[in-house]
Amino acid sequence: MLHEWKEIYKYREFLKNNVSKDLRTRYKGSFFGFLWTLLNPLLMLIVYSTLFSIIVKMPVDNYPIFLFCTLLSWNFFQSSIQSSSSVIINSGNLIKKIYFPHEILPISVVTGGLVNYLLGLIVLLPALIIYGYYPNINYIWLPVIIIIQFIFTLAISFFVSALTVFFRDIEHMLNIFLSALLYLTPVLYPISMIPKKYVWLFNWNPMAILVTSYRQVFYYNESPNLISLFIIGLVSILLLVLSQRYFMKMKEKFIEEI
Repeated sequence: MLHEWKEIYKYREFLKNNVSKDLRTRYKGSFFGFLWTLLNPLLMLIVYSTLFSIIVKMPVDNYPIFLFCTLLSWNFFQSSIQSSSSVIINSGNLIKKIYFPHEILPISVVTGGLVNYLLGLIVLLPALIIYGYYPNINYIWLPVIIIIQFIFTLAISFFVSALTVFFRDIEHMLNIFLSALLYLTPVLYPISMIPKKYVWLFNWNPMAILVTSYRQVFYYNESPNLISLFIIGLVSILLLVLSQRYFMKMKEKFIEEI
């Protein structure tokens, strides 16, 4: 496995160009262009804030900020998984023409999602300050949370991107699954609203722990649950090892299927 990562590193310029190309072409031809990277989360924020602040009143102070703290990270996860499901199929011509480590394709998708998340912080951080949530010492945990989410998302992306080559319905099923998972993850509501008898379900949801960690840092100005983060970090690394092994096993058959 170490050999594969060394080979990926050798193709780092190809990876960099792939990420750059994805970011440039994502909104190519649209009027606002790259600004959609910032407009998308803002528009979603307006919709959800209107729904849960006015129509269905959520008992949370400064709900738009409460929501925005986790919405960005959720978008990072959701968009990366959805894009990864079709990245091998959509890159069929490239795979057939030249050799490169195919792992670069899902890695570039998740890296692009990470870049979008970091750009989203350009909007979030000033908004936090405007509402009186100032940066504090607990922000030192933010890189740790982001790295764990990146590893976890990449692990899922390896598995999904390889599996979809052989089962095309996965791409469509993911839309339903991710929509359901959104409501099973405390993105739109505080975890305190979950009935005690169902809390164990959320403790087994890695994204629930991650979005709660973001909210603890940004909204509550406190350190995240470090034990939970440590466990999720270990689980994410294990998943990454297993999913990459699955990807390596399956990629030999990609050309036949695409």
